[in-house]
Amino acid sequence: MKILLVEDEPFNLIVLEEMIKIFYEEIEIATAENGQIACDILKTDSFNLILSDINMPIMDGYKLIKKIKEELKIDTPTVAVTAFAIQGDKEKLLLAGFNDYVSKPIDMSELENILKKYLG
Repeated sequence: MKILLVEDEPFNLIVLEEMIKIFYEEIEIATAENGQIACDILKTDSFNLILSDINMPIMDGYKLIKKIKEELKIDTPTVAVTAFAIQGDKEKLLLAGFNDYVSKPIDMSELENILKKYLG
């Protein structure tokens, strides 16, 4: 199994990686620090799940999900990882094309549920 993590904050990236490895020790994790780098990776590699921050430089999560769905035509489940998951934003994320979301700070049980839902 492979996951792509898209996150511009190095600390958040490390924490998320370590949290995922608690549930899936053998998982392969690729990282990208913004949506543009993620798009470049997605042109040559495939993943079982994409977890993406929303607020990033160069290309944010909304532009990334649009590219994934419309240009790259990839149907990999994509989960937004965001501190902005208040009531109106949740709907906005889902309408933009994200399959789901996890709010920051990340709750271990919430992350576990998301991983189980999309990775089995």
